[in-house]
Amino acid sequence: MVAKNILEEFFDRKELAILKLFLFDDTDKFYLREISKRTKIPVATTFRIVRKFKQIGIIDETVIKKTKLYSIAQNKSTKLLSTLFEERKSILDEFVSAATALPGVVMILIHGEEEKDKANLIILGTNIDTKAIKNKIGELKEKYNFNIIELVLEPAQFTQMSSMNLFPNKKTILWEKSG
Repeated sequence: MVAKNILEEFFDRKELAILKLFLFDDTDKFYLREISKRTKIPVATTFRIVRKFKQIGIIDETVIKKTKLYSIAQNKSTKLLSTLFEERKSILDEFVSAATALPGVVMILIHGEEEKDKANLIILGTNIDTKAIKNKIGELKEKYNFNIIELVLEPAQFTQMSSMNLFPNKKTILWEKSG
């Protein structure tokens, strides 16, 4: 999290608030006044920042008659910004911390890519308290509006299912018990 704090020092507080609104709010498009109201930044300043972001390709503008709507551009630059300021990484960190404290857990993998509002996790171990796992997932969904779809397996089951190619997507280890 230190890197995130350092990055935030390089951005103007107002620019950062508007950028985070576009990156992390589930609403697709915003009116200028709505951006201003949600970020508590004056409309004139909001207009200047939105215009700057539009010029550098971070924000797209859609004109419908006399109405202008603004949305986050879908390009490499905004994906990079999203990962640099990604607050949702801490959600998986929080889940991993809770899950690894449970007896029997030996490995946690992410299956496929983490999305803006969800992640697919495979939890490996023996005699894992699945109720505690589900409770933590429910707590995180409530707190962050982030879905974790979990699959709890014993290592032998995972090995068999993998050999049957039932997990074709990329798998990344988030945590593995040492020793």
